[in-house]
This record gives sequence, C-alpha cells and structure tokens, in this order.
Amino acid sequence: MDSLRAYDSLESAILTGRLKPRERMVEQELAEQLNMSRTPIREALRRLEERGLVRILPRRGAVVSDISQADVENIYAVRSTLEVLASQLAVERIGPEGMERVREMEAAHASLAVGGDVRGLMLANDRFHDAIYIAAGNPCLFEIIQQLRRQVHAVRFNAWSRPDRIARSVAEHHQILQALTLRDSALLIELTREHLRVARELCLAHLGRRPEPPVRAEAEGQAMTAALGQATAREGPTSPMDPRSRSE
Repeated sequence: MDSLRAYDSLESAILTGRLKPRERMVEQELAEQLNMSRTPIREALRRLEERGLVRILPRRGAVVSDISQADVENIYAVRSTLEVLASQLAVERIGPEGMERVREMEAAHASLAVGGDVRGLMLANDRFHDAIYIAAGNPCLFEIIQQLRRQVHAVRFNAWSRPDRIARSVAEHHQILQALTLRDSALLIELTREHLRVARELCLAHLGRRPEPPVRAEAEGQAMTAALGQATAREGPTSPMDPRSRSE
C-alpha cells in the first residue's frame, strides 16, 4: 500500500508540475515527506521510470524526465506511422468480442468527459486505443506503441487538462469507432492521423514552441512500418491480448 501511495503522490507531483523536469528525487527526502520507508519510494521510482516520468542515472539517482521539441516531433511522427498500421490491421482482424470491447471503452471515456479527473480520462483514452491496437493481433507492434506513448506521458497530461481537447477527443473517438464498425480502412487511417496530429500540436503548444515537420522521423517510421508489415504478413493473425493488463 505504501508503494502505491508513493507512486500516486509522486506521479501527481510530476504531472502537475510540483516536481520540475530534471529535478532530483532523493529517496530519503521523499520518504520523510511521505512518512514512509525508502523501500516503497524506491519501488515507486522504478515504476515511474517504466512509465517514462523518471530517469534513474548512475551516481546521481532519480531525476524527473524532460522532453524537448525534437523528442515530441520524433515520437509523434513514429507513433502516427505505427498507429496507422495498427488501425489497418485491426480493420482486417477484429472480431465481435474485440469490437464490443472497443465500444465499451469508447463509452467509458465519454462518461468521464464531464468530470475533472484528467488522469482518469487519460487512462480511459489509452484503453480505447489499446482495444483497437490489440485487435491488430501484433504484440510487437502494440508494445512499441506503448513505449512511445509512455515517453510523452507527462506532457500529454497538460494537454488533457484543456476542456476543448476533452470535447474534441470524445467526438474523434466516436468517429473512429464508426469507421472501425464500417471497416472503412481509409477513413480510419485519416482519423487516426488527425487524432495524433492534434495531440502533437497540443504537446508542442504546452512546451511553448512552434511545430516543425518531422521529416527524418517520418522516414524512419515508414521504414519501421514496412518491416513490421512484412513480419505481420509472415506470422498471420494472433489471439488478442487482454487490454486491461496493459492499460495502467
């Protein structure tokens, strides 16, 4: 319980800006502040590192992760390419159970939009997209998407704090669900790209910088897509994984 409490407290401090990028996180000081031993603090820091919010450096310890304009540009360029691929595969492979899971996640996300729980909204958003990408039946592709998403977790939180972003996301999720229901691959690709473009611009706006075309990252992402597409063709459809195990 102490580990969970430590994680929640530290994650909240990072996401809301009380802990700044590149700020050191000293285990003993955090343990004293939270009135617990260093062991749950250490466990919480490791989990935060897995989520991309903290970096644990040799001889320096844990520091709050930072992200630059170039990082955002490159990550979203590759994410767009890979998530388009996952959407295409989902159209081809999704079954009745997978489709029902996507509908459930879309409804769950919409129901949270009227409240002020930004963290809950982010989680519901991720579960909606995860349900689609799991239906693609390519665990390797799914894991790479997860890794890239974690790298922009902190800056995404600030983008999700905007009411206009929440309303737009609800509308976009409904459109994505309809395209998937109709198995309209071209429309789903267009909607996925636009969804991520808006997310990218909001992240850059939070950083106070002007978006720039990620030319190099786009080319690298396309090369990765080609390689994954070939691997997918060889392996064929696989059984869907449970999205609830990947959505924390």
